[in-house]
Amino acid sequence: MVSKFRHISNEDITSIVRELDKWAMGELGSKLTWQILVNKFGFSRQSLQAKSEVKAAYDNAKQSLSGGLVKSKKQTEDEYQKVLIELERTKLELESYKQKEQLWLRRWQQIAFNIRQKGIQISDIDKGTNYPDEDLPSKNETAKILRPFDKEIPPSGRI
Repeated sequence: MVSKFRHISNEDITSIVRELDKWAMGELGSKLTWQILVNKFGFSRQSLQAKSEVKAAYDNAKQSLSGGLVKSKKQTEDEYQKVLIELERTKLELESYKQKEQLWLRRWQQIAFNIRQKGIQISDIDKGTNYPDEDLPSKNETAKILRPFDKEIPPSGRI
């Protein structure tokens, strides 16, 4: 009886181990079976398992793939696309917050100006409230925050 499988040479073992290392790195997908190797290289499962180098490389690749250590190329590309979308969304959100902050600063500058026009100092307005002090900045922090509002406001183009 003639076997349909040929004898495994040292070059074949090197080639198979190299291929299994690619599997372990996720370069060839996330599904690895002995049948895939049988079909790809033309050796029986028993012949492949009998070679300790091949068996060790196979076990290593299976462990890498099953442990979630390695992702398929498609999984990596999908995650990359998701990260790019999230990054773009975050950039837009940040820009929106920057615009809102500028509007907020302009609004408070206008309020500070109007308060001073009435002859009242900002420090007279910034008195304690019924809120717990731990929720508010300290007096030093408040002074730093309000310092920009103590400057003269340039005239606007409004009449």
